[in-house]
Amino acid sequence: MTWIGRKKLALVPVYRPHAIPPDQIPDNWQTLILRRVLHDPDPTTGMDRSLRAYIHTVSSGRADLDAAVLPMHVVDQQDVPANILEGQLGSQLRDQGFDAAAIVMLGGPGAGTSAGFWSRFVMLEGVGVWAMEFMHSLTGFGDLYPFGGNMGSFDQMACSCATHPSAYTKAAVQWLDASALANHTGRAVAYDLHTVGLVQPPPSGRVAAVRIGSSVPYLMVEARQRVDQFERGLPSEGVIVYRVHTADPLGHAQNNTMPVQLLTPTALAVGQSFVSDTAVAVSVTGGVAGGYLVVVDDRSAPFQTGQLLFYRDGTRDGTGDVNTPGVIGLGGWQEFLHLFSGGEGILYAVNTAGQLLFYRDWRRDGTGDVSSPSVIGLGGWQQFSHLFSGGDGIIYAVDGDGRLLFYRDHTRDGTGDVNTPSVIGLGGWQVMKHLFDGGQGVIYAVPG
Repeated sequence: MTWIGRKKLALVPVYRPHAIPPDQIPDNWQTLILRRVLHDPDPTTGMDRSLRAYIHTVSSGRADLDAAVLPMHVVDQQDVPANILEGQLGSQLRDQGFDAAAIVMLGGPGAGTSAGFWSRFVMLEGVGVWAMEFMHSLTGFGDLYPFGGNMGSFDQMACSCATHPSAYTKAAVQWLDASALANHTGRAVAYDLHTVGLVQPPPSGRVAAVRIGSSVPYLMVEARQRVDQFERGLPSEGVIVYRVHTADPLGHAQNNTMPVQLLTPTALAVGQSFVSDTAVAVSVTGGVAGGYLVVVDDRSAPFQTGQLLFYRDGTRDGTGDVNTPGVIGLGGWQEFLHLFSGGEGILYAVNTAGQLLFYRDWRRDGTGDVSSPSVIGLGGWQQFSHLFSGGDGIIYAVDGDGRLLFYRDHTRDGTGDVNTPSVIGLGGWQVMKHLFDGGQGVIYAVPG
C-alpha cells in the first residue's frame, strides 16, 4: 500500500494507571492530539508544524490525511505494545475505513514504533516520530539508520526529525516520479538540481536528483536548502552525495549492510567538490534560484569527443604517472581553431567566428567547470598561423604576412579588449613548423 491521496487515521489515547513514572493526563488530551495532527502553529513563527502539514508538504500534495481521535483506553501495564488494542478495535476500525491506527501514550520519548496497521508514540515526541511511524504503516518503507550508517537529518526516515525525506526515499514511496531522477551515463555531464524540499516534480530543465550507477551500490546526488518550516532543521545547505547499498524497493537493509550511506556529512557549497572511492567527482559549479548547478564526472567512463581534460603531473621529476584526468570542459572544445594556456588557470581559445575567448579554471584541481567565456578579441584571430602565450598576459601571433605580433591582455580577468598589437618580428615567421614560449621572453621555433 502506498500513501497516495487521503488516508484515514485513528488515534487512541492510552492511559496507564500504575505507570512509573506516573502518567499525567493533560486537560483536553483529545483536543491536544487533534491539534498535533491537523493544525499545530509554531509559537515562535506561527508556521504549521502539524502531521498533516508535514505529510502534505513533503509529498508535494500527493499524500493527505483525515484523523479521528477515539475515546481514551486504559491499559494497566508498563510496556504497552503498539498493537495492544488489535483484538478490541482492529476489525472495527478497518470496517470503518481506517487505513492505520496509533496509540498515543504519556511518558517520555523513545516509544515510537510500528507494527503493521498499528503504531505507537508519546505526546512528548515530535511530529517527525509520529510521521515516521505512520509512514512505516502506510508505505512499508524501512528505517534508514541500521548498522551505524544513515542519512542523519537529510532523511526523515533516518532521523525522525521532520525534515524532508531524501529523493531516494520520496521516489521509493511514490512521492517523486522516477522521471524526476536523472540516470547519469557517459563521462561528465552538467545538471541543474532542483532542491528536494521544494514542490516536486522539478520544473522543465531541472532534475530532483542524479543517480550514478545501474545497480547496487550506486550513488545519488541531490540539493538541500532550508526552504520551509521542516527543512529548518538541516545541518547545512548545498549538495549532498550518498550511496545506496540496498536493492530492496522500500529501503530495508540487506546483507548486514547499511541501506543508505551519507558520504558528505556537510553539504557541498558552491565551489566545493567531492570525489568518491569509485572515482566519481561531483562539483558544485554554481547556484540558481531553488537549486544548484553540478557537474558529475564518472572517471571510469570513456571520454567523449570535444571534452577538455585536466591532468596533473604530481611529482614533476620524471617518476610519476600522469593518468586519471578530470573533465573540466563538457564539450565543443574540438571546434576551436586555436587553444592555448595563459598560465594561472587562464585558457585562450579562438572560435570559428575568429573571436578570442577567455576562460579560467579557477580550481585547477580537475573538479571545476570551465565554461561561460568572455570575448576579449572581437574578430580576425582565425587568420593567424601561430598563436601562443608568453605569460603575464602576453600573446604572440603570426599573421598572414609572416610577421610576429605582440599583444597584451592587461586585465587577465575576461573584461579587457586585446587589440592594437606591436610588430616585433618583421617577416618569415610563417615558415615555422612549431613556435612556442620558453618563459622570460624566450621564444623557441622549429623551421618547417
